[in-house]
Amino acid sequence: MKITKFLNIDIEPAPPEMELEIEMQCREIMKSDDLDNIKRYCTHMVRKKFDQDIFMASLLNRLIELEANRVVQQMRKEKRKPTNPIAKFFRTR
Repeated sequence: MKITKFLNIDIEPAPPEMELEIEMQCREIMKSDDLDNIKRYCTHMVRKKFDQDIFMASLLNRLIELEANRVVQQMRKEKRKPTNPIAKFFRTR
């Protein structure tokens, strides 16, 4: 089982059951002679794919934004100088 990564997210391959179901649907479409229904199905799938692409792009943008915010917070935390508790108590700084 090969696992790939995208933006440090593990992407696992689909389970065999899902791949089999997709293969069966593809074969059913290929053996169909009803061109009008196939055309409607294809246009529906194109529209759905577009919606999913927009949704995924929005999710990725949000994920990148959150990752960037986390990195900025970590860098700010590292930049802070350790404060002297006595100086802080007497407010000499």
